Amino acid sequence: MAAVWIILIIISLLLMILLHESGHYFAAKRVGIKVEQFSIGFGREIVGWDRGETRYSIKWFPFGGSTKICGMNPDEELSEEDRPRSYGEATAWKRAVVVVAGSAVHFVVAFILLYLVFWPIGLKTQEPVEAARLFEVQKTVTDSRGVKVPAPGYQAGLKKGDTVIGVDGKTIRTWDDFRKSISRRSGRTVTLKVKRDGMTLDIVAKPVKSREGTGILGVAVETKNVTERSNPITAVWGSVKGVGYLTAAMFKALFSITTWKKIIGVTPRGNQGPVSIVGGARLAYESRTLGVSVFLFVIAEIYIAVAIFNLLPLPPLDGGFLLVILIEVIFRRKIDLRKLVPITVVVIVILSLLAIRLIILDIVKPIRITGF
Repeated sequence: MAAVWIILIIISLLLMILLHESGHYFAAKRVGIKVEQFSIGFGREIVGWDRGETRYSIKWFPFGGSTKICGMNPDEELSEEDRPRSYGEATAWKRAVVVVAGSAVHFVVAFILLYLVFWPIGLKTQEPVEAARLFEVQKTVTDSRGVKVPAPGYQAGLKKGDTVIGVDGKTIRTWDDFRKSISRRSGRTVTLKVKRDGMTLDIVAKPVKSREGTGILGVAVETKNVTERSNPITAVWGSVKGVGYLTAAMFKALFSITTWKKIIGVTPRGNQGPVSIVGGARLAYESRTLGVSVFLFVIAEIYIAVAIFNLLPLPPLDGGFLLVILIEVIFRRKIDLRKLVPITVVVIVILSLLAIRLIILDIVKPIRITGF
């Protein structure tokens, strides 16, 4: 069964590249820019055929695909016949459509995946069986340094079966109330009001700061799986909000100094943060144990993350081409793309180093899917 999930993940990632290139292909065809070649895979051709002005081919290495758009390579020699329908001669809006189309397809696919999650598959969540009644009291927890330390809850004397009814004088009615109260009190002494065998006890504990920066005691409650399904109409709006939420979260992480500190190793990585394609594949594989809905949700996250990455205003990414178009429109003058080659080389080197760094982190200290 594990092999089936691995195959599904590989197909999902390969399709991501192919669908991205398909977006560029169909957009270019639609606005009248010549597409010279569209291929599935990389390397030498296994088989190829010409249809109209485009060469279609299947190549030996089935890692996605590629689209060759006339005039997009600044060093390409254009014939007088091809020049009017080349990328460089197209209007700004047509070029922008072609550039954005690849990432746009990712957002569409993410929307479809989330729609399947909300309906008809349903979103599986875990709910406490009984309010804030403790089901597990761990002996150790991992602190913000990544070091295992004695669990505050165990040290304070909490036991399995205890029901927390108050924190620092505030009434606790649900597990979520309890979790939020403790998460905000990292490193501070708290007084827990606990029911045990018909008696009410006051227990003093000091939550440890976790790798995510929240306070933890090292306790958990018994949960049950609950499947929530929207109707086909409300699932549309839920999917739109889901795409919006994931997009905002990706941008927030991208522009967070904490994110970059985690990449270069200044701060501990914890169980949150950026991952490489290796880490994304690992998370997708681990999510299989939580059900199809979580698996699809993780794949949707990966598609959106790659879309946003491609839209960064850096050459040779799609966002770099989009930035050039924007500058040309504002200043009303053409930019020679050949002059951007040195910048492109520097960007490629930096992004390659960051990618290697993330891959190493994903192998040595992988981020894992955790429960509440």
